[in-house]
Amino acid sequence: MATLRRTHTPPSTTRGPLLLALLAWGALPWQAGSGWPLALQAGPWAWALGLAQLLALALAIAPGARRARAVRVATVTAIAFIGLVGGLALADWTLGPGMVVVGFALVFALGYALAEAGRFRDPLLGALILSSALLIFLFIVYPLLGMARAVTLERLLGVLRDSRFLMLENPFTPSSETLRALLVATVVALVGAGLDRARRLRGLLVGLGVGVALGVALFGRGALASSLLVAGVVAPLSTLLGLAFAILQQRTRLRFLQPLLGGLALLPLITPPFVLAFALILMFGRNGFVSAHLLGLDSNFLFGPVGLIAAQVLAFAPVAFLVLRGSVQGLNASLEEAAWSLGSSRWRVFRTVTWPLLRPGLANALLLAVIESLSDFGNPLILGGDRNYLATEVFIAFTGRYDPVEAAVYGLVLLALVLLVFWLQYRWLGQTSFVTTTGKPSGGRPLPLPEALEAALIALLAVWGLLVVSLYGSVIVGSFVQLWGFNYTPTLKHYQDFLVLGLPVFANTFKIALIAAIPTAVLGFVLAYLVFRQEFAGKRLLEFSALLSFAMPGTVMGVGYVLAFNAEPWVLTGTTMIIILALIFREVPVGIRAGVAGLTQIEPALEEASATLGSSTGRTLSRVVLPLLLPAFIGGLAFAFVRGMTAVSQIIFLVGPGNLLATVLLLGWVEQGQMGRAAAMSTVMILSLLAVVLLLFPLTRRFDVRLGGGV
Repeated sequence: MATLRRTHTPPSTTRGPLLLALLAWGALPWQAGSGWPLALQAGPWAWALGLAQLLALALAIAPGARRARAVRVATVTAIAFIGLVGGLALADWTLGPGMVVVGFALVFALGYALAEAGRFRDPLLGALILSSALLIFLFIVYPLLGMARAVTLERLLGVLRDSRFLMLENPFTPSSETLRALLVATVVALVGAGLDRARRLRGLLVGLGVGVALGVALFGRGALASSLLVAGVVAPLSTLLGLAFAILQQRTRLRFLQPLLGGLALLPLITPPFVLAFALILMFGRNGFVSAHLLGLDSNFLFGPVGLIAAQVLAFAPVAFLVLRGSVQGLNASLEEAAWSLGSSRWRVFRTVTWPLLRPGLANALLLAVIESLSDFGNPLILGGDRNYLATEVFIAFTGRYDPVEAAVYGLVLLALVLLVFWLQYRWLGQTSFVTTTGKPSGGRPLPLPEALEAALIALLAVWGLLVVSLYGSVIVGSFVQLWGFNYTPTLKHYQDFLVLGLPVFANTFKIALIAAIPTAVLGFVLAYLVFRQEFAGKRLLEFSALLSFAMPGTVMGVGYVLAFNAEPWVLTGTTMIIILALIFREVPVGIRAGVAGLTQIEPALEEASATLGSSTGRTLSRVVLPLLLPAFIGGLAFAFVRGMTAVSQIIFLVGPGNLLATVLLLGWVEQGQMGRAAAMSTVMILSLLAVVLLLFPLTRRFDVRLGGGV
């Protein structure tokens, strides 16, 4: 006799988040500074939101087919979330903890419900995707939209016609700068058409664009021309120097140079971005040790494009070296050996084998150098001289002329230039694959450098090292003398001033950077896992939006945050929270890169085996992925902390009297001529960050050894 079995429908996973949302609605303060929960707030909108949450919870508890129930819960939950967002947009309320908890609880419940409906593979995966997308939209996309919304066509055209933006025609010169710029553009356009014979029209248009930019940079004096001129010189020089040092580290016969070059890569990580400009003033300024005391010069040549280019090359060449070091190490030496043994010349080997494999690294290094140069804020502010620059004009328009709309226009122009460089890099690389057949270097030995070339590179490194050591040494020595350039009597006065005026600010900066580094690393690793290991609708859009902050200059992000979060329901401007949020979402690409680097070392079959055995996404992450990613996580955490300590451009708009940060105070001291105090603060920052890096990086290597033995 057959027995009838009653099928059991498992309970909905959305019950927990929905219950949390309902509890927050009834217990947590809804507005900032108010002790009243939403349940006690008057008005039909508040009660309608509570009833929608209660209905969603009831549907989640009710029996029924799992998929149909999940669709109903997802629908009601989405309506509740839309109602929450609409209410915040219409009501004159200030964001409080109740709003935050209810909003993210509803997002988690929606992700769980969509997973039960078959839209995502796992409930936690759905919740992570939706909550990450919400965070990226709120703190990266939304500020950009707010900044763009503040700009009108009339103001845009007015700023673009202003002489501060583009001063091309100088009425006090005998010849026309416009005609000379057009002549340069025409010549470059014709050269472009000649080089691209297959598609002459494309070559002509590309050459025309490059020629116009070159003509404006050479003959203009406005902010756009100055920024293009400096970036156009700094980016190639930094990339070439980075490539030279990367090749020297990989292929020198003198092995003791390898750790020395590794130390070179550490310098830009632990140095505030404008300290090198400050050091150049101490050494080569009007009263500099070299320029005034050794050479007897009395000139301000350092203040202008020459000094700014020197400071940026010194700052960004090590960054290019970091990017290119991996590309040079990944070259397939056996291919070069084969080409060499078949009789190819060194030039032919370089052109046909080495260059194609180096192109992606060179493109990335060049792109990074252009972005860093265009968005650099501190160095132009100190060494810019009588010229305007896009990044500094954003700051001056906002704080000097009190015109946030003008600042937004400059910011949008700066962002458009950076995105244009991204597009040009994509067009240069195209869809070509630049990997060997195995995808990794084989066991061949790299060809040693020709002795003459190696000697030249070693001499270049020696000059570079002497200059860098002298600059950093001048900062340290300058902190122990009475007045640099006039009175070199030893003193501890500047450190006494630092203990009174700088130490509280330094401690506050340390705390804020540490608080911001943890969510930066966590969110970066979550996003890396989602975009690198998972497939879902909207994945590319999420990845692009997350990495948009990498392309966004810091000054643009700062202005966007002020314009976006200075009104209801946010009102975050001037608080510590907005500084932490700016640091998190400015540096989240750092966490993503660290997570991707760690995930590439983990075999996906381990996660597939865990999923095959019935483990959920949460269990797989906690038991398989996270233990293996711990070294990379610590490295990403350390890097995010250091970047938070040295940040200036995105947070200078956001600090207030009660939350001043060390880099902002240091920049103010340099501008005021307080060289001794600035040198003391710089020395303390560099040594403390160096100690943090040296403490944490060996820890990551120890975890690598332990986990390597366990796996």
